[in-house]
Amino acid sequence: MDWNSFFLAAAGAAATLMGLLFVGVQFQIEALMSDLRWQAVARSTFAMYVFLFIIPLSLVIPSLNNAEHSVALLIMTAFGVLRTVRTWLPVWRSREQRPRDRLWQALWLLVGPLVAYLGVGISAVQLYSAKQTDGIYTGLAWTLIAFFPLVLRNSWNLLFEIAAEKRRSG
Repeated sequence: MDWNSFFLAAAGAAATLMGLLFVGVQFQIEALMSDLRWQAVARSTFAMYVFLFIIPLSLVIPSLNNAEHSVALLIMTAFGVLRTVRTWLPVWRSREQRPRDRLWQALWLLVGPLVAYLGVGISAVQLYSAKQTDGIYTGLAWTLIAFFPLVLRNSWNLLFEIAAEKRRSG
């Protein structure tokens, strides 16, 4: 299998899951609109799906060389990091949550994606002047694969944990 096939499959999986998330979130729209924390989870999850969709697609553009792929990856990684931090700052500044809950969210919802973005950034730097790219693409592929459980857990929370919270409180 070549790398184009892998990257197209990853982009297809991300697009499919993002579409399913759009449908599923419609059932929880009232809870999403009333809770800053769930809004942040939704924004963060959407941004990660977009990242998981755009990164592989950018790597199958045939006219780009390694340096150009590298620059594209670095730009998208910087955007992902900024978007993640910007999404979660209002939540952590709010006083609605207990400190322990904030710590858990910081680990899962901020540190997890930032580590994945760091992995993509490292691959991008390595790719810039590489002659042999198989090892770099393998590392990048594992990084993208590791990103999927993060975004799938967020999706699960948006679909089922909101419903469980509503049931407990209502």
